[in-house]
Amino acid sequence: MHIVLERVGRDIRAVAVPAPVPGEAGHATGEADELTGADLPDYVAARENAPADGERPRWVWSDTRAWYPALLAAGVRVERCVDLTLSHTILRNSALTADSALATAPVGPWDTATVLEDAPEPTHSALFDFEHESTAGDADALSAVTEFAAQQEAIAGSADPGRLRLLLAAESAGALIAAEMRFCGLPYSAERHDDLLTGLLGPRPAYGRPAVLEELVARVRAELDAPDLNPDSPPALLKALQRAGMLVTSTSSWELRELDHPVIEPLLRYKKLSRLLTANGWTWLESWVHDGRFRPDYVPGGVVTGRWATRGGGALQLPKQVRGAVVADPGWKLVVADAAQLEPRILTGLAGDTAMAAAGRGKDLYAGIVESGAVDERAHAKVAMLGAMYGATTGESGRLMPRLTRAFPRAIRLVEEAARAGERGAIVTSRLGRSSPPPSAA
Repeated sequence: MHIVLERVGRDIRAVAVPAPVPGEAGHATGEADELTGADLPDYVAARENAPADGERPRWVWSDTRAWYPALLAAGVRVERCVDLTLSHTILRNSALTADSALATAPVGPWDTATVLEDAPEPTHSALFDFEHESTAGDADALSAVTEFAAQQEAIAGSADPGRLRLLLAAESAGALIAAEMRFCGLPYSAERHDDLLTGLLGPRPAYGRPAVLEELVARVRAELDAPDLNPDSPPALLKALQRAGMLVTSTSSWELRELDHPVIEPLLRYKKLSRLLTANGWTWLESWVHDGRFRPDYVPGGVVTGRWATRGGGALQLPKQVRGAVVADPGWKLVVADAAQLEPRILTGLAGDTAMAAAGRGKDLYAGIVESGAVDERAHAKVAMLGAMYGATTGESGRLMPRLTRAFPRAIRLVEEAARAGERGAIVTSRLGRSSPPPSAA
């Protein structure tokens, strides 16, 4: 059973809809329950606490970010939901539903992102660090029941309803998880973070650069004989490097590492620590960590590939230098999941490559690739595999590609076919039905 929630003015309407029958779309049934906002937590809790699993509904609402935080604040958690906004995006773009009425309809409010929850005000601690504004949509002004019926019709008429239903269920489950992660927050010690920053950068200055950065700037200026150099200015730094006799075309770290000059060590260290100060320094700490919790806004499906994103806070890229500030509460433990080699193992399953599956039966897939005879050492296995997956066709990974292709033809063929399709401007679709947008819409 599904219960569709939609706002009617300041009130809420809850409409029961039967679970979809394979090949058919659900239809509203029974009388609607009219609720106030204050009634909703008790209404949801009563049905979530039903004794039998069959009586627990799947809640259907416009956007999990708009509905779930208030329920969590009232102490109510839900087990399952349908996020109509996330589902609409998938069905709108999926090659499996390309001929549906939903996919071919004109652009409307359901295609517009809703406003995210409040985030810290932009601090602009870095030059040209512009904030991206969210665009408010008015999906809630439309009928969630009508949209849900349209989505069920698109799924039922798709090329593979089972896969799409699994994808949409996973996407909506992710939306619940994201909301709960933000509500609960990550246990984070501001004191520990401050200690780590102080150890790396020196004490927090009233203004200007911390002491360690100032020392590094002085060394860089001395080595380049450029007393007024601002190392944060790429054009000025590039000019100073070239004037010192270095043949460089950019100030990128990967290019600087290839040079043999006394300035490189302090310059690379400065760039690394300066990046830490800008992205996760004291300003970040004051903006994002409160009452012992780091509460970033996770955005499921925030990238067209389906990857999550975050709205501010950089939670997906918390640098190693400050991860020690993540400290479990008293009486609790943090469980760390090792996601190493996740992508090549997923590729193995998608491609059905039995040779690569055999290589990955142990803990270390790369060691297994060496044992298979495809390459000579583990470092080569890692470089070759990551290069194959992410399009590196030159250098060491390019040299090793033919050997990898001979050893694991199915896995490499799957990646290559998807890459060639993308180069032609064709649409690439995942196993469960998420499709890349056409190049003009990407």
